[in-house]
Amino acid sequence: MPNIEKIIENLNIPKQILDKSESLLKTLFGPSFEEFGGIIGDQVKLRRFNNQIRIFSKAQAKLLEHKIDPQKVSLKVLVPLIELSSLEEEEGLQEKWANLSAHIIGGNKEIIFQQNCISILNKLSSEEAKLLDELHKQFNNSRLERYRKDQNDIEQAQNLFPELKHLLPKSLDNYAFEKISFNISHLSKSMSINIRELEFNISNLISLGLLKWQTNVDVEATKSSEDPENNEIDVDVQVFNNNTFIFTSIGDRFVKICKE
Repeated sequence: MPNIEKIIENLNIPKQILDKSESLLKTLFGPSFEEFGGIIGDQVKLRRFNNQIRIFSKAQAKLLEHKIDPQKVSLKVLVPLIELSSLEEEEGLQEKWANLSAHIIGGNKEIIFQQNCISILNKLSSEEAKLLDELHKQFNNSRLERYRKDQNDIEQAQNLFPELKHLLPKSLDNYAFEKISFNISHLSKSMSINIRELEFNISNLISLGLLKWQTNVDVEATKSSEDPENNEIDVDVQVFNNNTFIFTSIGDRFVKICKE
């Protein structure tokens, strides 16, 4: 079997998939199939092990840099963290796995949130991760600008209305980020991305719970009859969105953890 290692090196087929067609493959490859499948399995294990070493070495370096001691991690979190992070071979996403690993190993105890982050990061493509980071950068810039403007407006109005000083949070972290929205049409033009491709990627990020559509509600009440004695009111409620979306609280925290 000449250069078989070279061929297998370029394959990314877990042995479990081959097992489902074992009888057919044995017929095609003959007695050498078991050896062939074993080599594939060993190569996949080696690649996954190398990924784990890269990711957890980076995570350890981050903990040392910030002088944080590793803490005991729940098996409910540790097992999927090790299992799924080992599948990632793209350098940019490995960096995010390292940041998430450092956050978890550093002692954070929010098990459900950690499980969600692991599942989300496993499903993200490199392109979607880059788009998410760019959106979050714009989100932070807009949020800071809006916060400073509101703060300035309220400070100026306090001379006449002292009670207004309680309306604005003391820190940016407590400032409502739901006020910052994105429109797909505007983004498509500013980022030079095909609008259909952008809609698809945004829909994927929404399905992961990182973003959500911003819905608008129109309520119209009209008198049901011109008869002055008839006081019944007809109420028409319309719920719609205009391709506008916002970050969720999970999306905001997820991006921060995977970047810092």
